[in-house]
Amino acid sequence: MEVNQCISGRAGERTGERAAAAAATLPRTGERILVVEDDEELNSILCRMLVTEGYRARGVHDGKAAVQCVRVERPDGVVLDVMLPGMNGFDVCQELKFHRGTNLIPVLMLTALGDRESRQKGLWVGANAYVTKPYDPDDLLIKIRHMLDHRRELLEHKVHTRVELCMESDSLLREQLNDLLSELFLFTPLSEDEVHRIRYAVMELTENAIEWGNRRRRELTVSVAYEVTDSFLRIVITDEGSGFNPAALPHAATDEDPVAHLSIREKLGLRDGGFGIMISRGMVDEVQYNQAGNQVTLVKRFDAGREPRTKAQT
Repeated sequence: MEVNQCISGRAGERTGERAAAAAATLPRTGERILVVEDDEELNSILCRMLVTEGYRARGVHDGKAAVQCVRVERPDGVVLDVMLPGMNGFDVCQELKFHRGTNLIPVLMLTALGDRESRQKGLWVGANAYVTKPYDPDDLLIKIRHMLDHRRELLEHKVHTRVELCMESDSLLREQLNDLLSELFLFTPLSEDEVHRIRYAVMELTENAIEWGNRRRRELTVSVAYEVTDSFLRIVITDEGSGFNPAALPHAATDEDPVAHLSIREKLGLRDGGFGIMISRGMVDEVQYNQAGNQVTLVKRFDAGREPRTKAQT
């Protein structure tokens, strides 16, 4: 493999104002980075580049070794290639991001797969950033710095878990979203009934984002971000549409007559339901849309004295 197929230019070069600006924003912190790349030469180059920037870096060459290393050593960040022998990078990322013990360790996925489907898959399994080869070393370093800074900010605010995923506007992905919600909610102090109600609210409002926000345009995505702190769970659902007025949805349920809309929806061929926003308000403590109407935030506060569960308690 030619090294310049993966990295544009030599890793040690810094040219022009852009490079100077990048260097200024990349402090030498000594943070530990695990490089997962099966090409030994490229692995070595990436490690040397990171060490030059002040990081401590080590490399492994297959997915299973990466998972084991992260579980034992808890590095500050992971640079993960997708094309790995045995366990591929998508599976490695999912294994790390869907478990509380390793969820907060940021993962940058590095791949020659530049198609939309691969990128969406990388985001779906919880990757914090996704870089396509060939890439500029400065861009890679900036993304790494951003990931590490974000992790530090989360920890300083006592955030225990934060996951973000994106999905195409296809309701068939509800089952996958449900699986992820179940995994994440294992690590909250919420009761089974509370988890069930919140799951329903998230599924309903995700459907609203697909149906009313993106108008079922498959090329648009819906992002769902989860944040678990000592005192609350926050879920943010964002679509790529032009927005809608949640208080004036046609053929939706209302407090005054919650079932009158059903026959109209059936005639129009719309999905069963239409209760999403109304019911969701009774299942969480806050349901708040932004001014544009393309982002909704749900907040569920924990009762005093109940703390998020650790893996040992599940």
